[in-house]
Amino acid sequence: MRRILGVASLAALAMLGCGGPASNSPAPCFTCPPDAGCLDRDAIFVANTGSSSISAFQAVDFTPGYAGGGVCGSPFPMTTPPTALGGGGLIFGWLLVLSQPQKSISMYSVDLVTSVLTGPLCTITTRYTPAAVAGTGGFFYVANAEGSISAYAVSGSGTIATELVGSPFAGGFGPVAIAATGLPGLLYVANSQSNNVSGYSVDPSTGVLTPLPGSPYSAGQGPASIVVAPVPGPNPLGPRLVMVANRLSNNVSVFSVAGDGSLSPVPSSPFAAGGAPSSVATATNTMPLRSAYVTIPASNQVAGYSIDATSGALTPLAGSPFAAGVEPSSAVVSAGGQSLYVVSPVSNSLSVYSIDQSSGALTPVAGSPFPVGQSPTAVLYFQVPQ
Repeated sequence: MRRILGVASLAALAMLGCGGPASNSPAPCFTCPPDAGCLDRDAIFVANTGSSSISAFQAVDFTPGYAGGGVCGSPFPMTTPPTALGGGGLIFGWLLVLSQPQKSISMYSVDLVTSVLTGPLCTITTRYTPAAVAGTGGFFYVANAEGSISAYAVSGSGTIATELVGSPFAGGFGPVAIAATGLPGLLYVANSQSNNVSGYSVDPSTGVLTPLPGSPYSAGQGPASIVVAPVPGPNPLGPRLVMVANRLSNNVSVFSVAGDGSLSPVPSSPFAAGGAPSSVATATNTMPLRSAYVTIPASNQVAGYSIDATSGALTPLAGSPFAAGVEPSSAVVSAGGQSLYVVSPVSNSLSVYSIDQSSGALTPVAGSPFPVGQSPTAVLYFQVPQ
């Protein structure tokens, strides 16, 4: 049985020898000690747009005294600047890398033991500007800045990606973020210009998208990020939720997900956040849902909220907001909900926090923040498929 990765104590990353605020020097390989229970190989990937590379890390913390380290060969050079990432979990062992400048989508294989990247296995060049990507089953979906959703089926162990009949599907104006679920397959897209969320059901056989009842759903001003939880299936202990960080209205919209996938605002939504929230994150694989975190670049902080297990409403955590790097832009919570990862494109860093399982409070792990490449714009928690 695989184990969900716990608090990501990345103290060993401090020994990467990066020599300054950013580096593309190869990191030493992480090797699991013989007496450690290294069954879990979830990884953290960071898209370094400014240095055209991807930094990769592993963490091991369920055996006391052991900390994770860099993945062999990290940072991995890219032929084009990476601007968004997707993969793991519902998309099996592939990492999807978008490049807006080149209008390309590349697929890399991820070794499920070492987290080493191989590829690209295939690269798709489109006439659209890819903004975000997510997938479910053997399909992945790309939100195009022009206002559409391109859909692809994956075959040949990731070496072939075929665009689906009917793709691209109509979307909202200015899509910037996308999230997908399994059981049933659902897809949600945050639209920054039309200030709403487009929702779709995913045909499990063909991958074809069908708009959900009532879609699109009104959000705040300038949606910038979206997350859905739990991802694998409905929440028997409370509501399944969709959360949207609204950059221009300085708040977070929270929706409950009905059985047919349609969205309804939870009581008191939207919830106040700091200036220009850029991303929202919560554990996607745990029940009940406990806490959510929002990056606030205007104040170099992360705001934390508890999640009401019955209604889905948000309440600021004691001690929130928490200090972060300079202008934090993107955040992700580990699948098990024990750790938070935040990237800062200004300080070229990855901040890592342990999450108190009772209070939700954040505590920086030893050595945090850790140096990554230039201008990191996205961070992905890559969960090994279960």
